[in-house]
Amino acid sequence: MSRHDHFSTRSIHVGSEPDPSTGAVVPSLSVATTFRQEGVNKPLRGFDYSRSSNPTRSDLESVLTSLETCPSATVANDARHDASGGDSLVFASGSAATAAVAHWITLSKEEGGAGGKDGKGHGGHILAVNDVYGGTARYLSRASGPTGLEVTYLNMEKAGEKGIREAIRPDTKLIWLELPTNPLLLVPPVRLISDIVHSLPSETRPLILVDSTFLSPYYFTPLIPTNGEHPLADITMSSLSKYSSGHSDIILGSLTISPTTNKLRPELLKGLRFLQNAMGASPSPRDCHLMIRSIKTLSVRMIKHGLNALRVASWLSTETDLVEGVRYPGLKTDDAFAYVQDLISRNAKKELSFLGWKFPFKDDTPLENVDERRLEYTRTLGIPFGGMITFAIKDASAEQTERFCTELRIAILAESLGGVESLVEVPYGMTHAHLPQETLKELRITPNLIRLSVGIEDYEDLVEDLEQALETAMGKGEKGNGAANGKT
Repeated sequence: MSRHDHFSTRSIHVGSEPDPSTGAVVPSLSVATTFRQEGVNKPLRGFDYSRSSNPTRSDLESVLTSLETCPSATVANDARHDASGGDSLVFASGSAATAAVAHWITLSKEEGGAGGKDGKGHGGHILAVNDVYGGTARYLSRASGPTGLEVTYLNMEKAGEKGIREAIRPDTKLIWLELPTNPLLLVPPVRLISDIVHSLPSETRPLILVDSTFLSPYYFTPLIPTNGEHPLADITMSSLSKYSSGHSDIILGSLTISPTTNKLRPELLKGLRFLQNAMGASPSPRDCHLMIRSIKTLSVRMIKHGLNALRVASWLSTETDLVEGVRYPGLKTDDAFAYVQDLISRNAKKELSFLGWKFPFKDDTPLENVDERRLEYTRTLGIPFGGMITFAIKDASAEQTERFCTELRIAILAESLGGVESLVEVPYGMTHAHLPQETLKELRITPNLIRLSVGIEDYEDLVEDLEQALETAMGKGEKGNGAANGKT
């Protein structure tokens, strides 16, 4: 009896079996729009039309399901197939995945939906974390209006158990979380929320969706139970365009359903598959083929993103007086650091333990004569936990903030995140600009707030670039002086 291999091995081999006809180690790309049938409504291997299903897309869904739901100990026939019982759906974008879930709330139970307010469709309620990606807020609050969907945004960190329980209505079908949130990098109390939801009747309780785009399944797998407990979530959503792609050249999104939820709520997969097909939200097979290639290097990229981001966050917190409010959940001084140790995936713990990290985290390395460029020093800073950092440029105007972004030599001013190249953006004027002013003020998304997606370049080059841009933007001296004098 064999078992599944570990994360990196499965990311390379699941869904990527060598071509049986040629032996090619890269699976063939299926670009056909339609497929021959053996008889009326008798398709070969279940494929009839590529909007409904496609062999290349199915391969991508297989590897996503394995990485999101299948721990290494799960027994299977071989390491190229998943045995978890979960399922994944790939969409043309993360926004298309968002739309499908929101529409599922308002879809009749007859079609596999949540039934809306009365089971027949239309209406229904989502309880969402208050700090969400701007595109998610745009769809839930505006585009979904004709469906009757209602959304409540709640600061779940402040609400506590009592506030969260009170916010769950009889028609609440879904609790929408991001971990960490976009752009403020807040970490909602997902374990508390999960315990609250699982204390409700299993047949009618809301489902929990976690958007884990900022972490990928490398760092966070809420669909895999730990310590014999229930999974933290029922569904994970990801903009695959980000870390899974890693090269800023593919637009795709995904939803993955936990094995537990698949058994208890089989209508969920039925309803989402129906909507994927009916709404035409299916992706290009070529993009799926590229994504399969990209996922093969997810593990090695994510560890580098995390190491760089941890070091950059520490530098921003301690080596410059031009910024404030640095947020990186993996930094030991961050308010959310206590959560990180509990949430980090089994796979990431294994890889980080190999590099010398201890769990629970211990900051017991004597720093006398320790070179800051060495790994033993980095281990004292916290735990790598994704590549996203936010900070504010202290007392900067909108014009100074923009100048900082345009003065950067390495980091590129652009929307999106998760690529091998570092990207910087100003949420106030870019990704979240469409939010009402009162919402921006409440969330403290200010004109001088920076969201930095740390790439996999050399750390020394990144901090030198940040320092020279900060000093130039704030009129503190010639470009690069501080970094050139060894402050990196």
